[in-house]
Amino acid sequence: MFIINRINPPEDGSQLFTKNVVYSKRGEMAGRTVDKMIEMLSEKNTPSFLIDESKKQFLLDGLPFRYISGSIHYFRIPRERWEERLGKVRALGFNAIQYYIPWNAHELEDGNHDFSGILDFAEFSSMAFHKYNLWTILRIGPYICGEWENGGLPAWLLNKNVTKQRSSDPVFTREVEKWFETLLPRVKPLLRKNGGPVLMLQIENEYGSYGVCDKQYLRFLRDLTRAHVGDDVLLFTTDGASEKLLKCGTVEGVFPTVDFGPTDNKKDIESYFQLQRKFAPNAPFVNSEYYPGWLVLWGQKRQDLPSPQTIINGAQMMYSLGASMNFYMIHGGTNFGFWNGAESEAPCITSYDYDAPISEAGDVTAKYLEIRKWIKGLTDWTTPPLDVPGNSPKARYGKIKMRLAHSKGNSNENGFMGDFTDTGDCVDSESPISFETIKHFLGLIAYQSKINSCGNLTIPSFGDFVYVYLNGKYIDTLTRRYYNLTRSSVILEGCRNDGEDRLFLLVENQGRQTFETINDRKGILSEVYLNGEPVHFWTQCGIKLPIQSEENHNYNRKSMKKIQRNKLSKNNQKEGVFVGVLKVEAAADTWLDTTGWGKGIAIVNGRNLGRYWPTEGPQMTLYIPAEYLKVGDNLVMMVELEGATDACTSTTACVADFIDHPIFHFDK
Repeated sequence: MFIINRINPPEDGSQLFTKNVVYSKRGEMAGRTVDKMIEMLSEKNTPSFLIDESKKQFLLDGLPFRYISGSIHYFRIPRERWEERLGKVRALGFNAIQYYIPWNAHELEDGNHDFSGILDFAEFSSMAFHKYNLWTILRIGPYICGEWENGGLPAWLLNKNVTKQRSSDPVFTREVEKWFETLLPRVKPLLRKNGGPVLMLQIENEYGSYGVCDKQYLRFLRDLTRAHVGDDVLLFTTDGASEKLLKCGTVEGVFPTVDFGPTDNKKDIESYFQLQRKFAPNAPFVNSEYYPGWLVLWGQKRQDLPSPQTIINGAQMMYSLGASMNFYMIHGGTNFGFWNGAESEAPCITSYDYDAPISEAGDVTAKYLEIRKWIKGLTDWTTPPLDVPGNSPKARYGKIKMRLAHSKGNSNENGFMGDFTDTGDCVDSESPISFETIKHFLGLIAYQSKINSCGNLTIPSFGDFVYVYLNGKYIDTLTRRYYNLTRSSVILEGCRNDGEDRLFLLVENQGRQTFETINDRKGILSEVYLNGEPVHFWTQCGIKLPIQSEENHNYNRKSMKKIQRNKLSKNNQKEGVFVGVLKVEAAADTWLDTTGWGKGIAIVNGRNLGRYWPTEGPQMTLYIPAEYLKVGDNLVMMVELEGATDACTSTTACVADFIDHPIFHFDK
């Protein structure tokens, strides 16, 4: 037998979470009272996590419980650093962690699932629990937001003709069913009722902000989750602290929580929790996302952040009200590879430092020390802080020469990247086709066609940046949307007009929009017009760059020796694939300073560090964990899309600099 929260809501949607009722496994009313069941659980120390509505508190294994947790994402941290980062969360005095599960990272291709290496979330929670006594608050989605590519939803869903994602669209719900059939059996052994560290499961994420308000969809997620994990597992939702958002984001039978802050205003905090109480009258207060920092976009000029004192003041006010709280983020990590998402204005930067109390490189910050000091002063808190952990060593390796390995605008029998990667599957078609149709979901695709004349080149629909080349010469860049900039046409000049002029279009997926969710297709999505006439007969090739951080990358010494003799070119070309060797005597954390470069992708020893764009900023450096380096020669590759400037002052090579600290440029 077990305790569940069974709700019979009024028609107006108020008081969605009202009372505990005891049921048998057949769902029938049992003869014991809630208090009696709680007493039994306490006496037997039965693993469980539930809500005692008579006292408006959580019960963990039958005993009163509340949590101070921190969001920390296993998929944004090198697996070798999990233990270090989790240890720093525990040293703060926290007793729990919280994280999302990104569906698209685990199922990049339809039907191919990966829970290994950096994606082994079960090991992440087990390590947190057995090593540091940290419980887990798990957010299973299917949508997560998190400034992650497409909000965690797989891009291949767009090939299924989904009309509306995150809705009761039967095509979408059928795919969610298939995903949960794979995911939730992996979650179930981790649940507290089975002796594991996972206390409760969040379905969806801030659904009230989506604007669809599809209660049928939320009921579907609730019932599907219960079918896999049981009715005795506490499910919850998270929404912004407004009545409108809570009304659309909550569903009967699921515990509603709020997110807000930081703020010094106690009346605001009280009002936010009273809104939660309107929808959960007899439940504990919970702030599921309390923000000590914030996300950053490319091109962002300012960063307005709360002071450490404001963070502490708000946390203390919540604590004095008996609330549980989660710091989002306590440690952000890195959007390695192509996993950064995008907002409607611009893509998110590669760093997910978030100005969190634990930095991107895992360092203790001033915020960290203030939070630890506050928790240490809580006389009734039963998880005291540990000694302040040390930071990892950092290295300044200095400058290396980067030589042109392959021209971006030229394609030959070795493919776009020459000897350094696989061009990928190429598809011929009458009209250009999308990333999703080719099933090359992330990164870059090269489109090629022959044209008969020059003139006005126009692409009405594409995503997101198109780098235009004519006969191997860079012409310009088209932009779907970047803040207030949009550009869909360019004048081509210099054709030979012999029918052999070659148009080369390199299209970059900047990251699919995370919020609000749209059907964000990438690539060339319309005809390409030249002087008003469509260009036909295209070859498009997906460029196979590493996606997961542990992928290997091919190169050989013969190729390196050949490149070391290369000069940039007769016209001092500064776009293309540049390669260099970083010699390391002792591996330590470092940063690649991209100052002087244009825009592109950096790869070290086959590990995709992510995107760089120093001409827009504010991020100027890319974090390289020590584990990505090795003693001896390390292959560094930079796929330069727009053209380096000050980094290429020599006619023989460009320069990459490796320093011992991050650089962000914000206006004061």
